[in-house]
Amino acid sequence: MLALRRLGRRETTSLLKACAITRRQQSTYARPATGINPAYDEAMKVIEAYKIKKTAEAQAAAKELKQAQDAGAAAEQIGELKNKWFSLAVESEIKDSEVLWNAKNGNFDLSRPVYLYLKKQAWRARPLEILMQRLLQMFVLPDLLDPRDVGMPEAQLNITMNGSGTSAIEPGSIVEPSEAREQLDIELVTFHEDSRMHTLVMVDLDEPFEEQQTFREQFHWVVSNLQFSKSQTKADTSAGNVLLPYIPPHPAKGTPVHRYAVVAFEQAEAGQQRIESAAVGRDSVLRDFAAQQQLRPVGISFFRSSWNESVDAVYRDVLNRTPPNYGPMPALRKDIGPDGRKINTYENY
Repeated sequence: MLALRRLGRRETTSLLKACAITRRQQSTYARPATGINPAYDEAMKVIEAYKIKKTAEAQAAAKELKQAQDAGAAAEQIGELKNKWFSLAVESEIKDSEVLWNAKNGNFDLSRPVYLYLKKQAWRARPLEILMQRLLQMFVLPDLLDPRDVGMPEAQLNITMNGSGTSAIEPGSIVEPSEAREQLDIELVTFHEDSRMHTLVMVDLDEPFEEQQTFREQFHWVVSNLQFSKSQTKADTSAGNVLLPYIPPHPAKGTPVHRYAVVAFEQAEAGQQRIESAAVGRDSVLRDFAAQQQLRPVGISFFRSSWNESVDAVYRDVLNRTPPNYGPMPALRKDIGPDGRKINTYENY
């Protein structure tokens, strides 16, 4: 678990706002007037000089990177030069007051390295800790995946109910089944420059398994070959390969609260290998599917849901099944005979 200091309510709210769904909007920042406070004016001169210096260094690093790429340099050298350029590009703007204002208010332009860096820092400061805490407390890990395979998620996965606006649900939130009747909107912020292919899987961890009087996984949705990068964060399922079409959550009557997890996997060969077909069914096991396709989990979130009357419509209209009822059996009454008539307790006297 991350070793972080305890944050106040206002600071935590700020961080959660900064980590919400990424929607770049016009900046509302108003730069303070100069010529009023001499100390402020001098500070701005120092910051501007630092920015000019680091911008020049970043431009030189970008030129060096392009030369190495054109010369066909080794992948390791290219990676080192990319990291050098990225760090300098961040440093050139990290002290800019408008940049910091926008980041604090959740207004990120992820095409600029400084915003990519600040969004990752804001996510790791508190929301990632909350996510890991709830994944473990509610036993999504290890019920679904081995925590050693998941580690600390690299990417921020946000789930939004279709048509609910821009607010991503908090991990582990209770959601009405009707709210998830339509296909979910998924955002995955990967924090890397290049575009890689991913597979999204939605799983119910608590589907009743009558034969063994227990629960098992049920796959609700599988889409492969989804491209994500710093500029492509929203899942465009129309451009992916749908291995299993979406079915809404349908927690049966009489069952406990169901956990619905959405996992983003990076595909093999660093996200460059396509998956055109796969042997996957509704009753597949996620660990086995991931191993067969050489998938690496990079992002995860989940919500919970329980039965209400809207679920019966899903069984009838979508699944074409009679809604099941796993409610408790009525208690046996010793004063009622096999014929359903009440036994006279005094008949032997």
